Amino acid sequence: MSPANRPTIIRLAVYWILAAAMTGIISGLAFATGIVSWVYEDLSRPLWLPPVMILTWLWIAKTMLMALALWTVDRFGHGWERRLAIGLIVLLYLASAGWITGFVIFRDLTFGFYAILGSWVLTTLTMLVIGRAQKAAAIMMWPVFFWTTFMLTVSFELMRLNTGMQLAAF
Repeated sequence: MSPANRPTIIRLAVYWILAAAMTGIISGLAFATGIVSWVYEDLSRPLWLPPVMILTWLWIAKTMLMALALWTVDRFGHGWERRLAIGLIVLLYLASAGWITGFVIFRDLTFGFYAILGSWVLTTLTMLVIGRAQKAAAIMMWPVFFWTTFMLTVSFELMRLNTGMQLAAF
């Protein structure tokens, strides 16, 4: 793609609007379905789990940062890795929807854990590809990776504490 045809700041605004709409819908769904009270009142949960509003704001920041990384790759990326990176970031958004479906809608801790595990693997792969397409966008994905790792740990602990899963002693 020639530099004259690269996405402008307007496309970034569109990406951010779409990401904000997605986070608003999902946050509203989470609160409307009672998932917050289910996790914080009905389930056994790790003591280190932060309050829901901190998780919500971090999740919104992660989603908006992914949109910025998407735009950065789209605008400044190069080679075949650019297209692949764009596709992988879109898949990351779909993986988030998979976790939301399993955890929020079905309230299935095991499905939620495996969905976030798949998202973690996809995030790692995406970071590698983005690093080849555009270095600054790859740096933007580090907080996304840390967030996904944290949520993988949370999902594992929720599943372990609430499904009777026992860890073997080492």
